[in-house]
Amino acid sequence: MVFSAQKTAATRQLSCVSANRPSNRRVAHSQKASGKHVEVAGSDRQRDQEKQDQAVQELVEHLKSIAPFNKRWQVIETINQGTYGVVFSVRDVVTKVYGVIKVAKSMANEAGNSETASIVRLLDKGMLADQHGEGMEFVVLEKAAVPVKDYIYEVEGAHRKYRAANISLQMLKGIYDLHAQGLLHRDLKPDNMGLCSREQPIALLFDLGMARMYTDGESDTFSFFFLEIRPPRTCCPFRGTPEWASGHAQKGREQTRFDDLIAWLYVTCELFANEREPIQPLPWTYRNNTRAHKYLKSMYCPARYLLKTLPDQFYAINAYLQTANPQKPPDYHFLAEKTYEAIKELEVKKLQLSPIPMVTLRLLE
Repeated sequence: MVFSAQKTAATRQLSCVSANRPSNRRVAHSQKASGKHVEVAGSDRQRDQEKQDQAVQELVEHLKSIAPFNKRWQVIETINQGTYGVVFSVRDVVTKVYGVIKVAKSMANEAGNSETASIVRLLDKGMLADQHGEGMEFVVLEKAAVPVKDYIYEVEGAHRKYRAANISLQMLKGIYDLHAQGLLHRDLKPDNMGLCSREQPIALLFDLGMARMYTDGESDTFSFFFLEIRPPRTCCPFRGTPEWASGHAQKGREQTRFDDLIAWLYVTCELFANEREPIQPLPWTYRNNTRAHKYLKSMYCPARYLLKTLPDQFYAINAYLQTANPQKPPDYHFLAEKTYEAIKELEVKKLQLSPIPMVTLRLLE
């Protein structure tokens, strides 16, 4: 259990998303309400924390002083920092390409480094020395600079829903690519997605610190359905963020591809919300009742509570994900087809109504 808590802490500290992100309050509340909150006790806790903070700050200053890393990557700002490593926003001094560099201790290595089309690319990697001369590994990842919510809520009405549906389909493609590599993401949420740019609104998944192999070896797109699935563990620690995790995952059971897909549906519900920061983005948000959490994430909960802002096609998607056999390969084609149907309907509405985007209105003012 201690190792599990350490691994979770390492993953959070090495996240590509800022520690001051707006969703922090929701994440903390969901962890506490679901019983996944880990509290470290002890009379010397405050003193130990001060020592850790000082050591972390020394590491950050040391790493900044030896930049640019590999004579290429110049530090722009600190995204995250902790006892397991530091995450910087960086820029290539030669090509001017932006990236995210993770400098980590060996324990904090990510479970998977996928380089498929819908996952952020690995730009560079190597070794560095900390302030004590001890080795630390680093990787530089492609930076998905535009948060998906920023892109979606720049416009209103049918335009916004059309963008949300497109992002949802691209996210599904990313999950499919990841599963094709034999990996489960296990921590899908809006914060772990981004766009290349507004000019190229291609959604990418990142932060694979919770990822785990679910097959017996590497695979490719055409053969991963036929590889042997690893037998489920009888007891396994929870991985992910309770707010967007499936009910099955929150019970501490072995996660499958369907748990990623249910998380995808929950994220899609949030992307279709009528407001950028609604009071209750998901039916269980800010609820303290654990029994209510379990019910609202079960197949017995009326779908209209969850899917009230989504196109009708997602009712069929929800029914399929809640009732399918989790030990069999998911029907990705069915999910993509239904999502594409929703996109085409929204495209027609967008052309019929032709509302002026909010960005255009601001320019006119």
